[in-house]
Amino acid sequence: MKLTDIKQSWIMAGGVVLVVVGLLLAQFAIVKAAQWFKEAREHRITKATDSVTPDRLIARCGTPAEDVTTDLYPIIRRTMRYKASGQRTFVFTFTRTADEPQNWVLLSMNDSAGGASYETPEAKISALSCLDSTK
Repeated sequence: MKLTDIKQSWIMAGGVVLVVVGLLLAQFAIVKAAQWFKEAREHRITKATDSVTPDRLIARCGTPAEDVTTDLYPIIRRTMRYKASGQRTFVFTFTRTADEPQNWVLLSMNDSAGGASYETPEAKISALSCLDSTK
C-alpha cells in the first residue's frame, strides 16, 4: 500500500464522517424548526382564545344570531349565539362585574344542542375558525 492510498482512504473516511455529521445536524435543525412552528401555533391559538371578549368576537365572527345581556347585580352576564354549519349553534357566555364595563371574561363556549363543551383553545378554534386572529 502506498502512502497516497492511505491519504485517500483517510480523506474518504473524513468525507463520510462529515456527511454523516451534516445529515445529523440537518435532522436536528428540521426537528427543532418543526417544534418551534408547533409551539408558535399553539401560542397564537391560546392567545386568540384567551383574549376573546364580546367586542372581539363580533369583530372576528360577525354579528351573533342572538345577543342577550342579563344584569344579575353585581355581575353582568352576556350570552351570544352564533350559527355554524348545519344545525350547530355555538353559545358563548361572558361575565363581568358591574363596576368594570370592559373586563369581560369568557366563561364557556358550548354547543347549543348540549353535546359538546369546548374547553381547550384548539377545540374552540377547530369548532369556530373565525376565533383565530390570523384568519
